[in-house]
Amino acid sequence: MAATSADVLEVHHHDDRISQYEQVEYCAWHGGVTVYRDGTEIARHDDVLGTQALKFADSDRMP
Repeated sequence: MAATSADVLEVHHHDDRISQYEQVEYCAWHGGVTVYRDGTEIARHDDVLGTQALKFADSDRMP
């Protein structure tokens, strides 16, 4: 499974907690998500209700 990059990743858990990661890659799977930074796994959650990933605009490409 290919990882997707995110500038900010929020992971919403069953117990209402929110985990937040910056400058990461992630692989979402049914009920969970694995989070990577620089190719190394930094977190794995199996109690996930949902995720929200943000990718900021590249200011060098703005007119």
